[in-house]
Parts: sequence; C-alpha cells; structure tokens
Amino acid sequence: MIGVGNSFTAYGSSSEPEELSLSNGGTDVFLDVLTLAGCALAETPWQQNLVLHFADGHRHSRGFFGFDLGEVPWTADWAAEKAFFLAMIDMASGRHGWDRLRYDPPYVAGSLGTYRAMLTGFTPVPVERPSWGDWRNAPPPDLLTLCPRHLICQGEFGCRLCDDA
Repeated sequence: MIGVGNSFTAYGSSSEPEELSLSNGGTDVFLDVLTLAGCALAETPWQQNLVLHFADGHRHSRGFFGFDLGEVPWTADWAAEKAFFLAMIDMASGRHGWDRLRYDPPYVAGSLGTYRAMLTGFTPVPVERPSWGDWRNAPPPDLLTLCPRHLICQGEFGCRLCDDA
C-alpha cells in the first residue's frame, strides 16, 4: 500500500497523459537526487529557480507536492530550459552526488527514467502569468547559498539533506 503520495504529470505530452506516482518517501528521494544534480548544473535564473523548486519541495505539507509539467513557468526559451531539465535528470540518473546521501536509493532510477520519458514527450508552452513567479528573475542570493556539507542550495528551508524530518 502506497498511502498518501504525490503525482507528477505531463498533460501536454504528445500521447496520452502520463503520470509518475510516488510515496512520500519516494518523493523525498526523487527530490534529493534531482537537487544534487541540479545544484551542480544550474547557471541561469530559470535553472536556479527550477533547482530551488526541487530543493524546497515536499518540505512541508507532505503528500501535496506533485505537479504537472505544464505548471512550470516555461519561457520563450523553453527548448533550452527543457534541455537543462533533461540534463539534470540524466546527471541524477548517473548517480551524481549520491555518495552524499545517508541512504542508498535503489528505486529512484526507475522514477527518473519514467520522468525523463514524460519530459521528452512533453512540449512546453511559455506561460504568460506564471503562478510560480517569473523564473527569468534571479532568486534571492541567500537561497542559493550552498550547504558546506552537501554542496546543494539551502533554499528557503535549509539543506534538504541535513533535515532529519
């Protein structure tokens, strides 16, 4: 029994809508490995905002984090944004930074593969009034401060890998 969990969807995909359903623990692992990879890659404001979304994700209101790829604040430069997102997933799949985890994530590779396939089949549409804010603007610098132990952005809630909750 999975219990309360989270759904990541791609309703704008070229085929039937796709979904990745994860338990709360599976969501935490998924976000941990994406944050490790994303913090190593992010350079532009849009990329930094995406990484912070994962770094801060699921830190409160457990069971309510999932989102549809169409909710991401894609811009006119969506092709480069999608390429970054795919590179982040690929880097996570390559186990980047997993040595900094205090656990072994044996099942996350399958989740990353499913999510990559969903993103590959998804065609982003620029969002005129993004509910998540304008990711063309750089996030506050203090949110990008790296945890000295885990080398990931601390975000709004501190290092997700230091957080015992």
